[in-house]
Amino acid sequence: MRPLAAFASRHALSKSDRRKLAERLRSSLPPAAELVERAAIVEVARLRGFGGELVLVDGVAAVVLEGELAYPTLLAAHRLGLELPRVTVDMGAVPRILNGADVMAPGIVAFGEFKAGDIVYVDDVERRRVFAVGQALMGSEELKGVKRGKAVRTLHYAGDKLWKAITGA
Repeated sequence: MRPLAAFASRHALSKSDRRKLAERLRSSLPPAAELVERAAIVEVARLRGFGGELVLVDGVAAVVLEGELAYPTLLAAHRLGLELPRVTVDMGAVPRILNGADVMAPGIVAFGEFKAGDIVYVDDVERRRVFAVGQALMGSEELKGVKRGKAVRTLHYAGDKLWKAITGA
C-alpha cells in the first residue's frame, strides 16, 4: 500500500495531547481511546478537501474527528482490530450503502447491542466483513420492533472520498 499523499498537514501528538484525545474519545468511542493509549505513535492529520481531522495510530488512519463527532475508519476495524457493535445487512442493501445511502431497518438481518447515537459497524450477512461505519439513529431495543425507516446514518463506507484518500485507491 502506498503512503497517504492527500495530507495538507500531519504532526505527532505530545503526551499531554494524547491524554486529552484519549479522554475525548473515552466518552464517545471507548475502544478508540484504548488504541490511542496503547499506541507507540499518535498523529493528527488534515486531508485536502476534507473538513475533519484524521487520527493516525501507529501509521494507520484510525479515527475521524469532525466537530464533536468521532468515528473510526474502516482501517481501524480491519488493521487495528477495533471492535464496535455491528449491524448486519442483507446483500440487497450492500450496493446502496456503498453508494452512500443510510441503513434502512428492513435491510437489517442482525445487530448487536447499542444505544441511539452510538457508532456502529455495518457488515454483510454473507462475508461478515465490515464495509461501513455509521451512527445509530435508534437503539437496538427500539430496532427490534421497527420494520420501516432509517436505522443508521452512514458516516464512512468503502469507496467514499475518505476511503480513497487513506488507501490511495
